[in-house]
Order: sequence, then C-alpha cells, then structure tokens
Amino acid sequence: MQKAKGERVWLWHVVIVIAYAVSYSFLRHISDVQWMLYAGLRLSCLLLLPYRYWPALVLGEFLPRAYLSYQCIDNFGLTWVLLQAIPAMLLAMPVAWWFRKRLLMFPTQRLVNVGMLLVCMLLVSLICAVAGFGILTTAQLPPGQPPFQVMPLHAVGFFFGNYLGILTVVPLVLMVTFELRAGSLRTVLSHLADNRVLLDSLMLLLPALALLTWLSAEATGDTKQIARIAMFLPVAWLTLKHGWYGAALAGSAACVCICLTLPMTPSQETLQPQAFMAFAVTSLLMLGARITVQNEQQRRGQIDGKQALYLAQQGLYLGELRMRQTAFALEQIGGAMQQMHGRLLNRLRHLLPPAEEHGYYRQVAITQHQVHRLADGLYPRAWRDRGLLAGLRDGAMAQALEEAGVSYRCEVRGRGLSQLSSNVHTALYRLACETMVYLFTQRSFTHVRLYLRGGETRGHRWAVLRLEGSGNNTSQSVDIEQLAPRLGASGLGLDAIRDHARIYGGDPHMLPLPDGIRVTMLLHDAATGERATTLAATPKLTAHG
Repeated sequence: MQKAKGERVWLWHVVIVIAYAVSYSFLRHISDVQWMLYAGLRLSCLLLLPYRYWPALVLGEFLPRAYLSYQCIDNFGLTWVLLQAIPAMLLAMPVAWWFRKRLLMFPTQRLVNVGMLLVCMLLVSLICAVAGFGILTTAQLPPGQPPFQVMPLHAVGFFFGNYLGILTVVPLVLMVTFELRAGSLRTVLSHLADNRVLLDSLMLLLPALALLTWLSAEATGDTKQIARIAMFLPVAWLTLKHGWYGAALAGSAACVCICLTLPMTPSQETLQPQAFMAFAVTSLLMLGARITVQNEQQRRGQIDGKQALYLAQQGLYLGELRMRQTAFALEQIGGAMQQMHGRLLNRLRHLLPPAEEHGYYRQVAITQHQVHRLADGLYPRAWRDRGLLAGLRDGAMAQALEEAGVSYRCEVRGRGLSQLSSNVHTALYRLACETMVYLFTQRSFTHVRLYLRGGETRGHRWAVLRLEGSGNNTSQSVDIEQLAPRLGASGLGLDAIRDHARIYGGDPHMLPLPDGIRVTMLLHDAATGERATTLAATPKLTAHG
C-alpha cells in the first residue's frame, strides 16, 4: 500500500516536469524579449502549485533552458550558456514563497489580495530583468564580429517583457482557477452560456480589440498610437461592469493585441507603448479589485437586508402564534369557569333566593362573553376555522362594526390569495385591523368598505389591501378604547402601520375622499425557495485591494 502511494507521488512529479517543460518550450517559442509569456507561466505555477512540486518545476524549466542555451554556445560563449541554463524559477521562488506564506496573498481559496499580487509581479519582473541583464553582459561574440554593446535600454526591455508576460498570463490563470474551485469542470462548462463576463467579452471586447489591432497594424504615426490607446476603452468598460474578473480577462486580451503589433527588436518606440500598457493594465486591475469589493459589500448588504426582513416576518408570525395560543387558553379558561360556576351553583341552589340565582347566572354569562370576545379579538374563530376571508367578512371586525352601527362590506377580487403564505395572511388581517382603528381615530364613519385583491406577476405573488371609510356619523361615535381590544390592534397610528407593511415590501398610501378617507397598501410574498437561498447564501469574494 505504501509502495503504491509512493509510486503515485513520483508519477505526479514526472507529469509536472513534462507538462511544465512542454508548456515552457511552447511559450518561449511564441514569445520574444518584448513579451515573455513564459514568465507568466513561471509565476502562475509558483503561486498555485503546492510547495512539494517546486523541485519538479525547477527541473521542468532547467531542461528546455539548458537545451536552448547549448544551441547558442558558438554565438555567445560558454559562460553565457552556463548562466542562461540556470532556471529563473530559483530567483522567483523566495519572492513567491514570501508573499504566499508571510503576506497572505491568498487568504482563502477564492480570495486574492490584488495589491500584494501586483507588488509580487513587479518584484519578480525586476529580479528576472536584473538577472537577464547581468547574463547578457557575459555574452562573448565569435571572433571577427563587432563587440556586443549592452545598454540600459536592454534592462528596461527585460523588465517590461517579463512584466507584460506576467500581466497577460497570471490574472487570467487565477480567474480560471477560482472558477474551477467554485465547482467541477462540468459545472463550469455548463454555466458558460450564462457567464456575463464571457458573453460581454465575446460580443463587444473581442470584436473591438480585433478592429483596433488591425487598425494599429495598418496605420502609421499618431494613428497607430491612438489605436493602441483606444484598446483600453472596452477594457475599462468591462472592468467597471464586472470588477476584477473583467479587468483580468480584458487586460490579458488587450496585452495580446498590443504586443502583436510591436516589433520584436527593443527600441525607444516599443518601450513607450509597453510602459503605457503596463501602467494601464495595472491600474485597471487595482480599479477592478476595488469595484469587486464594493459589489460584494453591496451584495452582502442586500442579503443582510433580506435576512432582516425575513427574521422580522418570522418574528411577527411567531408573535401571532403566541396570540393564537393565548386565545385558545382564554377559551379554555372560559369553559372551565362555566363548568366551575355550574357545579358551584348546583351545590348552592337550595341556599340562594331565585333573584340572586338569576343575577349570578347573568354575571357568569357576562364574564364568559367578555372572555370569549377577548379571545376572538386576539384570534377570531372565523379566521381560525375558515381562513382569512372568513375572518375579514365574519370575524371580530364585522361584529364590532355591526355593534357600533357602522355598515361594513368586504370584497375580494383576483386569484392567488389562497397561494399566499401564512405570514402574508396574518399581515393582511392585522394591517386591516390596525388600519380600521386608525380610520376611526380620524373621524367617525357610517360606511366602511374593505377591498382585497391578490395576483401574481412573473412568479412573485402579491396582495392589495384597501380600506375606505365614508359618511359622517354624527349620531354616534365608535369607542376606540373598546374597538382596538376587540380587533387585537395596538392603535399606534399610521407610523406603526407603515413599519408593519414595509416588512412585506409595502407602503400605505392615504388619500382623502370628499366624504371619507382611503388607505391602500401593496404587500409582496417572497417565495420560500428564495428565502432559503437568501439565508443559505455565503458571501463570495474573488479579489480585494
């Protein structure tokens, strides 16, 4: 068993050596001194692969470098060949290790500190440029040829070549790696059609860059420079829209297009666009990281707001359940009181005169009626037994208004009321009661109309509640102190009604009428699946500054 495991580990090392050597050779073949793509491959592997595979990376880079250097022994001499064969991987390893281990460039599996990443890329590029320039000074041309002149321009060219190669490869590799860590390869491929970054890149970025690349290749003078600068306009747009992912994808594409239009020999004309390109892509990556952080904070705020609303709804619903239990308890107490008084009266019947017995019966009936009315106000029996519509039509509200001499009518329209959640049913009833009490605190009415309508729009269910009080009741007025307990309302006013409605996405609107007042509110019902998704969602962050 241990032997098989050890053979598997060595097999992975061999695979990494071969894969890296082949990839390094290919990228070096298509690269030049102005654009060293293999520098991006080198740093990507150091940042993402475990430390135990680093020796395999060193060997994978040494093999092609030694082979390619040996072919130039007659042109540059043995010293240059020996130094050139040393893998630059060895120089970049301490920097990569320091940023990964000490500075926590990757706090989590899907989080990268872009500021640290850019500093790491700059340091690796600078170290490799200094090493390349130093190796270049050891080159010895064959006898008979003019001596090789090493200029500071070569050192600057080495730096920008390394840095642009890293800018082209590393952000793109990190983006793809984060996506693969978020799910399996099959899942990522199945969601490519819904990837907004990829769709925007295919529809706008790539056509625009292709057109500007052709224009830069064919134009001369200032037109060529303007075309290169214009390539960063779609890159900036994609960065502003998608944050760090947009900057990584669009920045890599822009580097490819601009570098394809540059000559292969270093000169003053090539260093200027290189410097501008490096500055622009670096700035856009930092801007994209900041936009990603802001988008993530906004998304977290929305999730926190939805969770707060959901918890508020659940709190109201739990309070309603307590009121229902209290109503049940009051009814049981009323029944127990009736039984107790009945047994007591049977025992004392021969001792009480008929008048006192009749008064005792009357007092017991009044007490029991008050208890049942209080229970019905907390949670109407009609609502409890036959649902919301019966509670609004025949419950405590209708009875209280009838006793007060107020004409009451309830109209229900539309479909989908039965599909609303129990939370919304509870909110509709309580808001109707609170609004009823509020109307009678403003003035007395002879007619009250309640309209309830339900519907569904694009999969989202909603309900509209409207109460209208009309007619001026001058003969008598409704006692608010008696009406509010009968309806189980707090009577706190319009502000409390507005706060209650806002928990369900509503906002009461009061409209004065010629002979009354109208209050209307729209409530939304969040789907259960959406609530579960909201509560289960965990914030994801791909980059931060």
